[in-house]
Amino acid sequence: MAKAGFPVIGVVFLVLAAINLLRGDNWIVWLILGVVFGGLGIFRSRKTGGSN
Repeated sequence: MAKAGFPVIGVVFLVLAAINLLRGDNWIVWLILGVVFGGLGIFRSRKTGGSN
Protein backbone atom coordinates (compact mmCIF):
# COMPACT_ATOMS: atom_id res chain seq x y z
CA MET A 1 0.00 0.00 0.00
CA ALA A 2 1.09 3.53 -0.62
CA LYS A 3 1.85 5.72 2.36
CA ALA A 4 0.02 9.01 2.71
CA GLY A 5 2.15 12.10 2.36
CA PHE A 6 2.20 15.19 4.52
CA PRO A 7 -1.30 16.78 4.48
CA VAL A 8 -0.25 20.22 3.29
CA ILE A 9 -3.74 21.53 2.46
CA GLY A 10 -5.14 20.38 5.79
CA VAL A 11 -2.32 22.03 7.70
CA VAL A 12 -2.84 25.29 5.78
CA PHE A 13 -6.51 25.29 6.77
CA LEU A 14 -5.60 24.59 10.41
CA VAL A 15 -3.15 27.50 10.39
CA LEU A 16 -5.85 29.75 8.92
CA ALA A 17 -8.21 28.61 11.68
CA ALA A 18 -5.64 29.52 14.34
CA ILE A 19 -5.00 32.94 12.79
CA ASN A 20 -8.71 33.70 12.52
CA LEU A 21 -9.28 32.53 16.10
CA LEU A 22 -6.67 35.00 17.33
CA ARG A 23 -8.16 37.80 15.24
CA GLY A 24 -11.70 37.05 16.45
CA ASP A 25 -13.04 36.14 13.02
CA ASN A 26 -15.00 33.06 11.99
CA TRP A 27 -12.52 30.24 12.54
CA ILE A 28 -14.73 27.15 12.83
CA VAL A 29 -15.17 26.82 9.05
CA TRP A 30 -11.37 26.76 8.57
CA LEU A 31 -11.06 24.18 11.35
CA ILE A 32 -13.65 21.92 9.73
CA LEU A 33 -11.91 22.24 6.35
CA GLY A 34 -8.58 21.42 7.98
CA VAL A 35 -10.03 18.26 9.51
CA VAL A 36 -11.72 17.24 6.26
CA PHE A 37 -8.49 17.65 4.30
CA GLY A 38 -6.47 15.63 6.80
CA GLY A 39 -4.77 18.34 8.80
CA LEU A 40 -5.02 16.34 12.02
CA GLY A 41 -2.77 13.71 10.45
CA ILE A 42 0.24 15.74 11.59
CA PHE A 43 -0.57 14.79 15.18
CA ARG A 44 -0.47 11.08 14.33
CA SER A 45 3.28 11.11 13.98
CA ARG A 46 5.09 8.03 12.81
CA LYS A 47 3.60 5.53 15.25
CA THR A 48 3.39 2.80 12.62
CA GLY A 49 6.98 2.55 11.58
CA GLY A 50 9.46 -0.23 11.76
CA SER A 51 13.20 -0.10 11.83
CA ASN A 52 14.40 0.84 8.34
